[in-house]
Amino acid sequence: MKKILQFIFINIIIFTLLSCEKSSNKIEKDYSKLGEYEVERYPLVGLTDNYLVYYPKDNIETDMPVLLFLEGGGSGSTIDNYSGIMKFMASQGYFVIGAESGESYDSRYAKNIFEKAINKAKEVHGLRVSKLAVMGHSLGGGQAFYVMKYFRDKQYAKDGSLVLSIDGWFAFSMNKSDLNNLETHASFLQMNNLAGTGTDPRIHLSIWSHLNKSDKSFYTLPSTNHSYVAGDLENVLTHKKDLLSLVYALTDDRLGISEGDKSIANKNRATYDEVYNALQEENKYSADCIGVMYGAKGMVEEYDIDYCAM
Repeated sequence: MKKILQFIFINIIIFTLLSCEKSSNKIEKDYSKLGEYEVERYPLVGLTDNYLVYYPKDNIETDMPVLLFLEGGGSGSTIDNYSGIMKFMASQGYFVIGAESGESYDSRYAKNIFEKAINKAKEVHGLRVSKLAVMGHSLGGGQAFYVMKYFRDKQYAKDGSLVLSIDGWFAFSMNKSDLNNLETHASFLQMNNLAGTGTDPRIHLSIWSHLNKSDKSFYTLPSTNHSYVAGDLENVLTHKKDLLSLVYALTDDRLGISEGDKSIANKNRATYDEVYNALQEENKYSADCIGVMYGAKGMVEEYDIDYCAM
């Protein structure tokens, strides 16, 4: 009888521990679900000074989080190509500004657009920009570091900041010292898991190695499409929930709004060493770490970062 009671007692303890573990791992929030706010666009069509804004209707507050989005480069790219992810984030309560900045490799061009937009938002809505996320795709993913450095130096983002480089390129217009002194949360998101989609991961690893004052994290998604982040709202909600969930959970977490990072699956996390060990030879990537492809070599050489050296 005593052995039976001991057996029952041990099983009760095991069941209790397992229940507690399941409870602690339970994710209360669905980060891939469209938010509660109706979204409006300004201007209704077209752009104002090369930017547009998506915001939650009737819910603009002075301390609301602000998100700046930079488009990819190329003649066919427009900021409206990324309307889905911007509308999605606005539905969650973000004031989202998108810049039509892909025509210039010079990050100062994108910065000037955002500065006009932020000054207007402060004038009209009284935004403090105390919580700031800067994210971009491809060309914009690299330029996001310069944009964040500029606004951090102007004392914005005092209550939280995040740079998210999505399949990003070079941190144009920055020297080593600029990256060394950037204090933010810096995250890198690479498509096609550790293999990448054609942009040499040495570029991200090199930027990582110089971010001495920033917290850093690396994530991957399985899509082999470099432009996976693009699409209208219906497209991203239907086909790209993994992207939406990761971006929203990470952004909310790094800005101190939620503990969303806990919801990101381990399969989507990577380390510097894992990315490094998966590298191919430099000549295997269509977008090389020197900048020869797409005519960026001259712009890269104006600054002192060797993106092949890591």
